[in-house]
Amino acid sequence: MLKNFESPFSKRSIGQRGVRFWLQVAAGVLVLLNGAALFLYFAPPGGSRADLTEDSQQIRMEIATAKAQAAHLKTISEKVQVGSLQSGAFEGKYFLANRTAYELVIEEIQRMVKEAGLRERDAVFSEEPIEGTSDLSLLNATASYEGSYESLMHFLNLTDHSPMLLMLDNLQAAPQQKNGQINTSIRFQAIVRENASGSAGGQP
Repeated sequence: MLKNFESPFSKRSIGQRGVRFWLQVAAGVLVLLNGAALFLYFAPPGGSRADLTEDSQQIRMEIATAKAQAAHLKTISEKVQVGSLQSGAFEGKYFLANRTAYELVIEEIQRMVKEAGLRERDAVFSEEPIEGTSDLSLLNATASYEGSYESLMHFLNLTDHSPMLLMLDNLQAAPQQKNGQINTSIRFQAIVRENASGSAGGQP
């Protein structure tokens, strides 16, 4: 009896092998994809989830630090601007113009002497440059006075509250032997600006 014999090169055989081949290829591709997925899961290119979380926290901390530094610099800048404005206002108010400094200082001292009840005996004025500046100098006003202790204290109080910036540089006092009077020598200093414009600062 004849048996059915199928050639390995028959269309049915070739079709079965083709299906098997593609199934093997598909299985291999799936294995590769699963391996790649596992690799990316355990070792992602950007780092693990813990690494990413740590990096995110580090970035947040750096951002917060940068914001704090920016706020600090802004505060410093605002203080510098305020200081510059206050410095300009102080100079405009208390630095005397050289063309009127002597007149203003003499008038203010004489006003306080009269109000305190002292008697001015003599006065000497001189001017010296302030080291480190090109347009500022010190006006020195040294004068001798005579009067009671109460008058002297009143005079010093008036000096302390004078609208003009008169700095008391030196004071020497000696009591007289009669009438309870005191002889005193006081030196005041005022700041003078060369070529200052506008009204003289500190004018009473």
